[in-house]
Amino acid sequence: MSSSMFLLLALFICSAAADLEIAPYTVLKEHQGWEEREFPATKWISTDAFSINVHYSEEGGAAFDRLFNYIDGQNSEGMKIPMTAPVSFRIIAGEGPYCESNFTMSFFIPSNLQENPPLPLDSTLYIEERAAFKVAAKRFGGLPTSDIEFAIQAAELYELAFNEGLELTDVPLWTAVYDGPNVIINRRNEVWLEMK
Repeated sequence: MSSSMFLLLALFICSAAADLEIAPYTVLKEHQGWEEREFPATKWISTDAFSINVHYSEEGGAAFDRLFNYIDGQNSEGMKIPMTAPVSFRIIAGEGPYCESNFTMSFFIPSNLQENPPLPLDSTLYIEERAAFKVAAKRFGGLPTSDIEFAIQAAELYELAFNEGLELTDVPLWTAVYDGPNVIINRRNEVWLEMK
């Protein structure tokens, strides 16, 4: 493939990703390299899983497939639902090395379905009604290849927010991925730490 054809393909993929509806939030305060945010109460389709590796594991892939099947029509209405962003992960880390973490993977339910979302047919899925909450959020690019990269970003965010005098909860750790693996440039990944 020529370099110009590759560039056109990459731009097409990026523009397609830009059409995704993003879960709403309000930026309360911008800092150098991170921000304070407030998420309103919203509904998400969610599933729970356990794995040593959250983002790159067989169980994580199975969790994604369950969620994708829901938006692909395996719901009470047989409705195809547009993909949204981000795919969020709420992680309760296991104690000690090589211990399974408990995590919840979720897709934001599009705004036009928030009031009355189709019900999941898969008993391992559920409509999660998230209360409004505030987070410190740090965005970073690239394609993280391990959970360690998310942990490093979270540790940096914790230090930045702590130095600003924010009180943060230790758990859960939230991660968010806004782009599919086919997006090569201008990827958006985030870590969130809940503010008390």
